[in-house]
Amino acid sequence: PIMVFADRTQMNRLFTNLLQNASESSMNDHPIEIRLSESIRGNRVLIEVSDNGPGIPADIQPRIFMPNFTTKSSGTGLGLAICKAIVEKAGGNIWFKTRLGEGTSFFVEFPLVG
Repeated sequence: PIMVFADRTQMNRLFTNLLQNASESSMNDHPIEIRLSESIRGNRVLIEVSDNGPGIPADIQPRIFMPNFTTKSSGTGLGLAICKAIVEKAGGNIWFKTRLGEGTSFFVEFPLVG
């Protein structure tokens, strides 16, 4: 088992949100593919959530973690802002890499306990 110092409910919220975003990113005529990976790097764990969606356009990327920002027709635009707050409260980092037409990967890194 991998141990991090974080609230279980908040971790559930974090990964539910990342997985939901990944599943909603796929183009309508394209099957959804979501990949999860985990690796240990020194005293930190790195978790990657990747999708095969259209990617995030460059003009949107700087605002992706801002509260009330959304590209969806419904929703509050708080999901990724909440994810960022959850990760940072647990002493971690969150970032993404994206390629237009290929997909996006969100990376979450936490310090390990013990």
